[in-house]
Amino acid sequence: MFGRRRLLAAGSVLAGLLFTAAAVPNPVLATPADPVTASGELYPAPDHYPAPQQPDPSYVFSEIGQLFSGSAVDAMTPGQVEYFIKAGILTNAKLLAQPFADLAKPETWRTPEGAAPAAAAAQKIADALIHLPPFGLTAPPHPAYLPDWNHDGVFGVTPGSLDDVADANLDDDFDDPQASWAHFRLPCNNSDGSVWFETSDGTCAPGDSGADFKLGIVKKFRMVNSRGVSLAGKAFFPAGVDPDHPDANTKFPVTVGLPGAAETANDVGMYSEAAARDGYVSFVVSQAGQPASDGNLTDIWMDAPLQLPNCGWASGSCLDAQDAVRWVHGDDITPIVDLHNEVANLLNGKAPRLIRLDPAYTPVGVNQLNPWLSMLDLDHINLWGQSIGSIGTSNYLDYQAMGHGWDGRPLPHVSAFAGMSGFTQHPASAAVMYQTADFDFPGLNQYGVVFPNALFQSTDGPIGTKDLYDMERRDPRSTNPMMFITDEGGFHTDSINLLGIPHAAPAPALSVHYAMDWFDCYGRADVRQAACDGLRKPYPGLSRAVATEYAPDGHNGPSYCVTIPDRATLEQVLRPQIFMQNLTGPSWYDCTPQQ
Repeated sequence: MFGRRRLLAAGSVLAGLLFTAAAVPNPVLATPADPVTASGELYPAPDHYPAPQQPDPSYVFSEIGQLFSGSAVDAMTPGQVEYFIKAGILTNAKLLAQPFADLAKPETWRTPEGAAPAAAAAQKIADALIHLPPFGLTAPPHPAYLPDWNHDGVFGVTPGSLDDVADANLDDDFDDPQASWAHFRLPCNNSDGSVWFETSDGTCAPGDSGADFKLGIVKKFRMVNSRGVSLAGKAFFPAGVDPDHPDANTKFPVTVGLPGAAETANDVGMYSEAAARDGYVSFVVSQAGQPASDGNLTDIWMDAPLQLPNCGWASGSCLDAQDAVRWVHGDDITPIVDLHNEVANLLNGKAPRLIRLDPAYTPVGVNQLNPWLSMLDLDHINLWGQSIGSIGTSNYLDYQAMGHGWDGRPLPHVSAFAGMSGFTQHPASAAVMYQTADFDFPGLNQYGVVFPNALFQSTDGPIGTKDLYDMERRDPRSTNPMMFITDEGGFHTDSINLLGIPHAAPAPALSVHYAMDWFDCYGRADVRQAACDGLRKPYPGLSRAVATEYAPDGHNGPSYCVTIPDRATLEQVLRPQIFMQNLTGPSWYDCTPQQ
């Protein structure tokens, strides 16, 4: 939910990689000999979780070690520490120089357009200085999810070579026409934290196994939001699909995702690429002020913060979620600011800018119509997001229930939502899934802090998210399915594939598994019954302190226990009665056990 976790990431992640490499026992990684299902899971999920065991007070502290199990996997994966160092240095050097590049171009200062190019260059420098994070400085893209932007056919880490750095340098470069598209491998996330890839025969194998891997295509694009700020986006297409020459008779369901604060599109690549692997055309759009997008931290935080119900401080993300879905759907994006009067914008609570773009479609404005509209099943659009991206996309559901967007115009209908670690209040106007972790940012209740307020009432963590789940399920408007998931021993970063950052090793596989099953059950025309059945079943890595719940009828039916807890976790000290009960006796839950 908060951007500060990323500002110190590069140094702390490197230290964590080196520490875990030296101090944590070697994790048991998958090998080619292990049995693997097409989903990438090492072993089939059990029919039911083990029966609850006797209380173990020591678990409250021993569980903390799981938070670093994912970092250990990253550190022990061959070549990744070397990649982290060399790519981190070179990509950030490029990011530091990039905002100043236009200053050296004569056309910036001498053009028929007068001062406009100079104002744009000045705005770019200002955006860089107060970007989220400044200059976009960050850890390098995770190599498992890094497309082949330089088109040499090489993927992943390349020890002793700079090929992987070349791809990393191009990942968020939206100016190089040679890097406007790339192939990517289709990831299979394993429960031990390793990442394999789908092969041509539909199974999964390690990236260095020499197997023949399926490849999808990713294309970069830009769109202009309703505040006149250019946003960076990527569209991922399933294997075998040529987005430039689509089959006129085939329509693909859609996912639209927003990353968390200070995150790149690659940092949530496990969701966008998994959706493409599952047969969706998968869009990810970085909000204003995020890496690769224009704007700065005032454009994602605190831009008209008191004017959006149930959004507050994350107003920029909530606005951009609506704009992104409209662009994907092919709807007009109309300005909600005065494109030529910043004094008026400031008086109306909008963050000021030196220059704004017209979001109308060409030739009137600068927006380009979604070029892939003809291949999309626009009746089945699904939303996902991480942290502040999840707040923005969950707020979309609130407006969907109202029947219009913030500007009063109709919004495209979305079928399903999977949010990770950050939520605001809304009825279940679509099928709603909440994902959090045992040690996620601790929301005290469904409003985050104490009581409803206009500025900050987003929530997170097992306590706040559970309270929100219960509140929304009591709302008679919540007639769609709902699900509440907590993973074991993890943190806010469990749903980020940022290399080396502390996270529980099983979390990426668990999170992607349930999110894709959710979309496959509720977000596509050809419903996959196996996915619907899988939602009732536990998957490795679920919390032992908090019940995972599933309410297939939303408000109109019970919430069933997917798991029954048998342990206490440290964050439950915020609810002393539950903590003491889980610590000493049969654990607390209020879901309905499955028959």
